[in-house]
Amino acid sequence: MTLPTRTTAPTALDGQIEQTVGDLSALHHDHTAGLLADERAALAAAHRDLGLAETAVAYHLNVLMTLSSGTHPVDAALLDRMRRTLSDLARAAAVRDDRQDRAASALDTVRSAAPVPVPADNELTPHHFAALLSLASGGTVREHLHTHRVSVRTAHGRLVDYAAFQSLEHHGLVVRDTSRSLIVGQPVALTDSGRSALLGFRRTATPQATAPARPVGAWPTPARRR
Repeated sequence: MTLPTRTTAPTALDGQIEQTVGDLSALHHDHTAGLLADERAALAAAHRDLGLAETAVAYHLNVLMTLSSGTHPVDAALLDRMRRTLSDLARAAAVRDDRQDRAASALDTVRSAAPVPVPADNELTPHHFAALLSLASGGTVREHLHTHRVSVRTAHGRLVDYAAFQSLEHHGLVVRDTSRSLIVGQPVALTDSGRSALLGFRRTATPQATAPARPVGAWPTPARRR
């Protein structure tokens, strides 16, 4: 099945929505086909409206940049058109902000309806253990300035599965410094619970090897030659 290509401008919520519901093209395809539950259908509609609003903002901004590029004579007609374009841009930005708030609210509804999956009996799975182990030396959560995708990288630059990170964060095994913005990057560290869970998993996953019992009457192992 070939999914339709995107025709609207990127939005500030694209990365967060993809992390919650998956591919955006698939989301809108399923919405058009009537295959989504109510919460996700509302999110798809809100995201579509937000994309159209972002496209309008981009259009008026492009017109303003063209008018101010220096290729047109500066006269009363140009100044009047620039004033009208600024007014159109301000209205488009106001609409965009309103639709972004609506999309963010719809996203919160979807998140609350589908909580982050957690390991059974609060035990770490090997996948969660690998993510926790890779963050033992620290990491960073960062949002891309242009695509707004959120990613988690270790101190050594390796990517960490974001869903696994969310599960670890949900259980208080890792914590990030939210006093810093996502664009700059939020440092990640293990909590005391995370370090304890990591040590506990290591003990249960790597039991000490014991030497096999020697049969009665067996010759002793020859000494190693010096």
